[in-house]
Amino acid sequence: MVTPRPATPADVEELYRRHAREIHGYLCRRAGESGADLLGEVFVIALRRMNDLPAAELRRAWLFGTARRLLLAAERTTSRRRVAEHERVRVHDGRAGDASADGAPSVRAVREALASLKEPDRELIRLTEWEQLSIADAASVVGMRPGTARVRLHRARRALAAHPLLIELVQRPAEMSGRASGGTPGTGGTRRPAG
Repeated sequence: MVTPRPATPADVEELYRRHAREIHGYLCRRAGESGADLLGEVFVIALRRMNDLPAAELRRAWLFGTARRLLLAAERTTSRRRVAEHERVRVHDGRAGDASADGAPSVRAVREALASLKEPDRELIRLTEWEQLSIADAASVVGMRPGTARVRLHRARRALAAHPLLIELVQRPAEMSGRASGGTPGTGGTRRPAG
């Protein structure tokens, strides 16, 4: 059995060149502007742990796992700050912030549907759908066996497909396109010949 050689700074640089863009996208989708700072932390950890990095074919999943742990820590900190700020606003101003101002209704619907899933299932959806990780890599990131991840991912997809907000979201454009295909607006559905 051949023991893999420890990683070098050049190996970490290569990891950065190959995976920084996708890790940054993952972090920014989850943490917004903090994503760049978290990306730096991911690779600082990779440099510090050079001698402990997994085999080359597992390093991408390791980077996503490290990014996920940093995100979870940042989310806990942010959540504590939000609770404290909410309390301060409520106590001092007698009002609370509007938590529903997440942007477009479709974005809110997707966020709410995802929030209905358990955290590991949400993360499996994010990693496989948005980040395009294989089920095996996503399973490694969330710390479960690939077979378990495959079953949980299947169930999560079924739950999302049956979520009322997403069903409504999918049906709404179909209804609108059905109305729009009746002809030119303002002509009662009839087209006038050119000419």
